[in-house]
Amino acid sequence: MNILFLDFDGVLNSKQHFLMDEEKELPGQETLIMADFEFMKSGINANNMWCLKYILNNVPDLKIVLSTSWRTHFEIEQFKELFKHYGLDGERIIGKTPKKFSSERMHEIHLWLEDNKDVKKWIALDDHAVFNLEDPDKQNEVLTDSWNGLTMNEAFKIIKHFKPDFEEPVLYI
Repeated sequence: MNILFLDFDGVLNSKQHFLMDEEKELPGQETLIMADFEFMKSGINANNMWCLKYILNNVPDLKIVLSTSWRTHFEIEQFKELFKHYGLDGERIIGKTPKKFSSERMHEIHLWLEDNKDVKKWIALDDHAVFNLEDPDKQNEVLTDSWNGLTMNEAFKIIKHFKPDFEEPVLYI
């Protein structure tokens, strides 16, 4: 099984996204579930989601484990609905990293991996360093720039991690 440990803030949104969106107000909602969905949707950038969709289309067996802090506020079904809204297969989300008191993301990922021995390859996608420089798992980390979030440059790195023979498309503009 191939796994993508996915952060949201700084990956599926960006500082630029929030600067552009800071004047928007969420419409009133009749139910808490819809309010949660609108809140989640407002915190996502469609361009960053498109890059994630590109990854998923090119690595069809890739599963997602949520390592984002959002995992402590929302249920997996809500994430699946959010993915569906952006045209992604929410069924590829298979879990969340465990949240231990004062644990670091690196430890949460390792705990999840200890409980799931059938992982062949994995990668952590985040906007903050997850692993220390001397950690051998540093090679399984792709970092985004929090001002931009996930771009095609990181998408290509992730695809190549799982499919080393992948060739970036050549576009002429």
